[in-house]
Amino acid sequence: MSVQWVILVVTAVLAVVAVVAAVVTLRALRQIKAVEREAREDRAALVVTESAPAPEPVTITEEAPSAEVVRIVEGRVIVQPTQDQLVAATMTRPAVRLNVWAAGIAHALRPESRDRILGLMRREYRGRKRARQRAARAAARATNGPPPPAGGRDWVGS
Repeated sequence: MSVQWVILVVTAVLAVVAVVAAVVTLRALRQIKAVEREAREDRAALVVTESAPAPEPVTITEEAPSAEVVRIVEGRVIVQPTQDQLVAATMTRPAVRLNVWAAGIAHALRPESRDRILGLMRREYRGRKRARQRAARAAARATNGPPPPAGGRDWVGS
C-alpha cells in the first residue's frame, strides 16, 4: 500500500471520528439545555408563596433503595445523588455507544484478533475468486458449444 493510500485512509478515519465527536457534543449540549430548563422549572415550582398550601411531608417507602443525604452548605441545599443517578449522568446513550464502539475497535486491533480478521478476509477473498473462476469457466463452456476438432486449424482461422 502506498503512502498516499495510507494518508487517505487515516484522513477518512479522522473525519469519521470528528463527525462522531460533533454529533456526541451536540446531543450532550441538548441534554444539558433540557436539564437546565427542567431545573429552572423546578426552582420556579419550589418558590412557595403565602397563598400556596404547605408542602406535604414525603414518606419513604420500602421501594426506595436508600434515603437521600441532604446537606445545607452556604445556604444551598445539597442532595447527594444515588448510584442510579450517577450512572444515568455519566453513561448517556451517545457515551455508551462510543464506549462500546471504542471497545470493539480496541478488541479488533489486538494482534490475535487482527490475525483472525485478516485470515477471515483472505478466506472470503479466495472463496469469491474461486466462485468467479467457476462462473467464467461455466460461461465459456456454455457459449463455445462443442470443443474444437483435433486438427487444431479451426481456432487459428485458416
